[in-house]
Formats: sequence, C-alpha cells, structure tokens
Amino acid sequence: TNNVTYSLTIQPIITTNCYGCHNTANAALSGGGNLLDSHQKLKIFADNGKLAGAVTHMPGFSPMPKNSAKLNTCDIEKIKAWIAAGAPNN
Repeated sequence: TNNVTYSLTIQPIITTNCYGCHNTANAALSGGGNLLDSHQKLKIFADNGKLAGAVTHMPGFSPMPKNSAKLNTCDIEKIKAWIAAGAPNN
C-alpha cells in the first residue's frame, strides 16, 4: 500500500472491477446513476465514505462489485490507503 496513486493503482482497479456498470453508457441502468469514470467523480465517493463502505461490504452500504465477491484484500487496502491520503489525483 506504499506509493498508491490514482493513475497507476486506483484507476486500473476501478476500470477492471467497476466500469462495467459505472460508466456513462450503463450508469443509469445498472450503476445506480453513479459514474466512476474520472478522478473527480470517484473522489466524491471516496470523500463521503461510500467507496470504502461498498468495496469492504460494510453493513448499510451497497456491496460492490454488485452480485460478486469482494475485491481481493490487497486491492481493498490500496483503495483505503488512497482514501486515507486524501484521494489525490496523482
């Protein structure tokens, strides 16, 4: 979890696991209207706690990826480290 960056670490995780639903074409249908296709949009969910809650499957949050197992522990820890660092656009 050292040297976690948006462009080299977080964006690939989100692209692989989230863009299928949370992209411009599908967000209204299967992504709950939540777009995650840019740093600015993802940062909103990082800042309000919904990203961490969803990927860790915490009670009270919609578990993501939807209808799938949790992300692997390493990817979750990277996301949490990025959020803890202020979710920078780096």
